[in-house]
Amino acid sequence: MTFAKMKYDRAIFISFDAVAVSGITIEALKTAKMLSKKGIKSYLDLGYDIKVDKGVFNKPYEWEKDLYEDLFTLVRIDDITSIKNYNADFIKRAHNLLINQPSSTTSRNKENIKSDIIYASQQLSKKIVQLWDSLNIGYVIVENGTLPENIIYTRALYLAIEEYGKHNGLGNFVIWRDHDLMWSSEKTAMKYGSPPYQNAIKPIKSNHITYVTLNEDLKNKLEEWCNYAVEVKVEKNTYEFKDQVGYTNLREKFSIRDDDLLIARTTRIIPQKRLDRDIYIIHHLNRIFVENCIDKRAWLFIAGNPNEDPEYYQQLVTLSKTLNSEGSVRFLGLLQHGGVSSRSQTYTIDDLYYSCDLVSFLTSWDYDSYGNPIGEAICHKRCYITTSYEYYDEVYGKHGFVAPVMRISEGKDGLPDQEFIDALYELVINKQLTQKIAANNYVLGKRLLSPRAFDIF
Repeated sequence: MTFAKMKYDRAIFISFDAVAVSGITIEALKTAKMLSKKGIKSYLDLGYDIKVDKGVFNKPYEWEKDLYEDLFTLVRIDDITSIKNYNADFIKRAHNLLINQPSSTTSRNKENIKSDIIYASQQLSKKIVQLWDSLNIGYVIVENGTLPENIIYTRALYLAIEEYGKHNGLGNFVIWRDHDLMWSSEKTAMKYGSPPYQNAIKPIKSNHITYVTLNEDLKNKLEEWCNYAVEVKVEKNTYEFKDQVGYTNLREKFSIRDDDLLIARTTRIIPQKRLDRDIYIIHHLNRIFVENCIDKRAWLFIAGNPNEDPEYYQQLVTLSKTLNSEGSVRFLGLLQHGGVSSRSQTYTIDDLYYSCDLVSFLTSWDYDSYGNPIGEAICHKRCYITTSYEYYDEVYGKHGFVAPVMRISEGKDGLPDQEFIDALYELVINKQLTQKIAANNYVLGKRLLSPRAFDIF
């Protein structure tokens, strides 16, 4: 990617995730840091007006404005709802009729709604171009734009990219980065319908766009779905391998002994992440410690927003009480990463990683395409435990990283079995072994997962 003219020295990131802090925004932050070193200012649209199932459609930015103040200025299309049919109800209806349940929709209904989508996307594309013009945008990074959450916006983006690039004489100025795709996200729930996903918007061949995804499997399937009309690059997520100094020890703040076991779970508190498994793990480990007369206690510290899915959060609280483990489970709220403002917090996710013995990522089979907490555990020189979720081997396992793995599959995605619990127990009572595994993973991770500049910048 060649640098745009000096006038166009700004970048805009557009997230289809509609979450203020997520793996997607953290990866965007890492890219923004690299751009900042080149003197490029970055803007971020959180996607509140794109993905409607998070319940934040048209919600004003408030506390979110302070999150990324050093690297991102939050922006959006302020009058987006002035576009005919661009509202949450229509977007949901379009998704249900064309993406989620296309077989139950009559041809006439499909054609009518497609006509409305075409009109709305044309009007929206004009507003996108106006925003980019007003900000002197020279670089656009689209995060998760292929996943058919909002085909109006996806279509509008393609129109805007071609118009803006042509009008301003820009070359390749767009990175279209797909973290998740239809065949890697919530397949069991059939949220995005079934193959061949005929109404989803396929990537188009364009001199302005470089397509990127996170692993070879996603790349191959995306290229095949597009009938090989586009080439997709693979750019893995990266992590900073820094010395473990300057962090706050949470053990002291929560009166946890050095010999106690502290497990960190850093994730969104939603059913797909299966935090119930962690609570079962804590319950069983503490039971085994008592049975074997070991003066040790297992703790679970969860960093995530309890308000994203209050019903599920309450289920977890109830489960911890049912298993007599409520005293060993702490919900810390949404902790921020380095680079994200945390003025209202006394500690960060990095402090939690520094304080813990191991990091858990016992996620469900078909939800995660990467697994950032594992990479974060590795770069903080901590052991991790994980499930054999669909993309674990592709991202970590086949590269030689070592960890206790809870075996799951599409048809077997339940609670930890005794074999996994026993393997975990044998690990956590052997401090020398945990340190050796963490050190070896760290060396390997530093070679494979360290930050690097995009070769397209």
